[in-house]
Amino acid sequence: MPSIASRALPFAAAVFLILTLAGQPAVAHAAGESSSSVSDNSTAMADACAAELIGSYNQGFHIGGLFIVLAASGLGIFGTFLLGKVQSLTLANILQLCKMFGIGVIAGTAWIHLLPDAFSQFGSPCLDARFQSYGPSFVGVFGLMAAFTVQLIEMGIMGSTPSADKSTPVASPVKLDHESHASHDHHVHHETGLHTTDVAGRDVCETDPHSHGRSEKETAVMLLEAGILFHSLIIGITLGVTADDGFKTLLVAVCFHQLFEGMALGVLIGNLQLRDWTKTLLCLLYPLTTPIGIAIGIGVHDSYNANSGTLVLTQGIFNSLSAGILFYNTYTELMSEEISHNHSFRKFQPIFKAACFLALYCGAAAMAVVAVWA
Repeated sequence: MPSIASRALPFAAAVFLILTLAGQPAVAHAAGESSSSVSDNSTAMADACAAELIGSYNQGFHIGGLFIVLAASGLGIFGTFLLGKVQSLTLANILQLCKMFGIGVIAGTAWIHLLPDAFSQFGSPCLDARFQSYGPSFVGVFGLMAAFTVQLIEMGIMGSTPSADKSTPVASPVKLDHESHASHDHHVHHETGLHTTDVAGRDVCETDPHSHGRSEKETAVMLLEAGILFHSLIIGITLGVTADDGFKTLLVAVCFHQLFEGMALGVLIGNLQLRDWTKTLLCLLYPLTTPIGIAIGIGVHDSYNANSGTLVLTQGIFNSLSAGILFYNTYTELMSEEISHNHSFRKFQPIFKAACFLALYCGAAAMAVVAVWA
């Protein structure tokens, strides 16, 4: 009598054969769907990375916008720079608030404008496959490279700058009463409930053991400006290629953006111990950069493809580098040196100190509002 196994074997073989034959059409259909899906995805990606059609483009309107941005940028940076030369205690306190507002603007630019744009660009499907494999993590790579480079440059300058003679006596804060004003031969000093300062808004002969030397301070401001200029150039190109329907809104947002950043840079450059012509040259670089970007955008708008892999990569790298520079300078140079470790700031009256922090937060909030359009 045949065993159960010998009787079940032909039955199992028959079932297996039936299932195999029945499954072949399904497998073929699934394979067809898979290849079709890959083809559809490739087509969709090609469409997403194709050049977008530009709407109506009024070149004269864009050229006029170039000069409007130039005026707004120049007003921001030269306004605070020139005000710093006026001998007035009230203006000195106003400039202090402008500086705090500017620090908030720079921090907001890094966090709200540069960083999200860089993540978006390195997450673009139009990038080369080599960059897509690591994707948005490249933002951190290039940002850290920029921050580390800034630190190395500062360390190199500190190493090449002769250290101060340790035997030199430390200057004590200068406190002058109102009778001594007339007899002072160089600056007119005021001591108020806010802080001891000269009429140009500079701290009066007070040594801060945590402050950097003059060379390091100059380098920090120059590198900060370099990071802002990278960003300004990209903004200008973007504005220059924008069609008429979105140009007006973007133009207004960029003008406010440039005005606020310019106010911050003007105060910082004005406080540097450099010759006037050098500081003027540093101030000139800022208002010229965005209009140069706009001019480039106007020149290439016919052939411009915002979805080009090379362009997206370039913008992503520039935004990441700028974010790294601004992050480093905002926290190690501006907030640390101007607030946390600044003896003069700690001597402000509580109400003025609160006003300074409010200006700081308002600067960051202003950039958050501008980010709605730009």
